[in-house]
Amino acid sequence: MRMLGLLLKRAGLAVTILAVASVASAQDNARFEASLGLIGVYSKTSNASLGTVTLTPTTSGGILASFRYHLKHLGRLEANYSHTDNSQVYSVPGDTYRVMNGITEFTGALVISPFHTRKIEPFFFAGGGSLKFNPGSQYLDGNLAPFGAKSDRTLAFLYGGGLDYPLKKSIALRMQYRGLLYKAPDFSVPALYTGANGHMGEPSIGIVFKF
Repeated sequence: MRMLGLLLKRAGLAVTILAVASVASAQDNARFEASLGLIGVYSKTSNASLGTVTLTPTTSGGILASFRYHLKHLGRLEANYSHTDNSQVYSVPGDTYRVMNGITEFTGALVISPFHTRKIEPFFFAGGGSLKFNPGSQYLDGNLAPFGAKSDRTLAFLYGGGLDYPLKKSIALRMQYRGLLYKAPDFSVPALYTGANGHMGEPSIGIVFKF
């Protein structure tokens, strides 16, 4: 319930920001899209090159807010904010470390829509930005035992695609898949270092407001 409450608070803040930005863009006669949606976060297992550390993040859900600005001929520019809470679980010979953490995304991307019909508008995107892993409670072999985990920020490459399904003239349903490639976090704890790349797959559904 506490996690749900935090997500709802963040969603409320995101809606307020979207509304303000939409009004501002309308006054400038610019073409914008503002969307708010839910994401599922599925992370791959990462292994150290020597096979001594294995990182298995847990599956989670989160929120995604996006802004798109329509360029005349080059597609659209997109800015994204997302947040999820999960656990990063490290298997080290003889021990299991768990770091409960929040992951915050700030990314930008170029969006290309090759065509559209009255019913659907497909799109593809690629870009990059940053992910910040904010540690919370820490466990060693199932017991609460803080071991000095610190915030970890890493660059991320973003790619994906999806489609918009118009509901009304200025409102659409957005379904998409997002992929994020990044360096696996170690929270500045040498025993948790893998040197491997991580990947988060994020199916998403949300509502789009077009202005």
